[in-house]
Amino acid sequence: MLWEVQDFCREHHWITDIYKFLKSWGPQKLEDMRGCPIKNYVQLVSSLNDWQTRVSNMPIELLTRGKLLLLSCHNMKTELESKLDSTRKDILAQVQNESRIRSQKLMTELTDFVRVFQIINSDIHAIARCCQKLNEANEQYIQLEERMEYIQSLLELIRNHFSFYSAENEKLDISLLDMWEAFQFERSQASEILLSKQHTIVPKLQQLMAAALAQLEGLLQKALSGPFMDPEQEQRSIENQLIALEHQYQDTVSRLNELHHAYVTFTGTEDHHHFYSFDQSLLR
Repeated sequence: MLWEVQDFCREHHWITDIYKFLKSWGPQKLEDMRGCPIKNYVQLVSSLNDWQTRVSNMPIELLTRGKLLLLSCHNMKTELESKLDSTRKDILAQVQNESRIRSQKLMTELTDFVRVFQIINSDIHAIARCCQKLNEANEQYIQLEERMEYIQSLLELIRNHFSFYSAENEKLDISLLDMWEAFQFERSQASEILLSKQHTIVPKLQQLMAAALAQLEGLLQKALSGPFMDPEQEQRSIENQLIALEHQYQDTVSRLNELHHAYVTFTGTEDHHHFYSFDQSLLR
């Protein structure tokens, strides 16, 4: 009788691993897995699936020879099945939530890129914005691609390791792929268009930067002359006018920065003759 019990315990020693895991597992452990490598999820879910299969196949009781001893495993088996299933569902819920949030965020960013790439026209400011956005897209491309691949891995994890793939998951997967393809296409198109327009855009950018610089110089001269230097003027009125000048100054600086960024992107060089920084505190 004793050896039968010992054999049974040896054959089911893996149950102690499950209890150790369940004892250490909790909401914080699950939360800590957000953003972790997909292989971590795969290893965990594979272990859970294996344990669930083992628990499901284990006997509900042990009856020794001669019916001298009856060991019931029913309650333990039911408890383990319930806790393992609950843990698995919690992980699935988090993976689905993470894939949805990451997808929405990435698609929002890609949509913003595509929107700017699609409005290239003869307006130099639109071209400058597109050029700046294209530069951002090129700089962030590897990171964007990694985020795309991570989301796809999350969806693949749901499909292959949870045997669960809802219509929502499928729609999310298709939408993300469509947006990624649109982003790649529009990025390529924008790059080609900007390259073809480079010979006319660069002189125009130089002209606009020079005009913006002249406007800044004019604003500075205006702020340091005329009624602004007259102590007899009404103080509140002068302050309001200076605030308005400052806003105009800051808007012009922003536009100049945008134009300069586009110029650098087009030419690959800084043009210090046409661009230099102004101290915005001069109008304060």
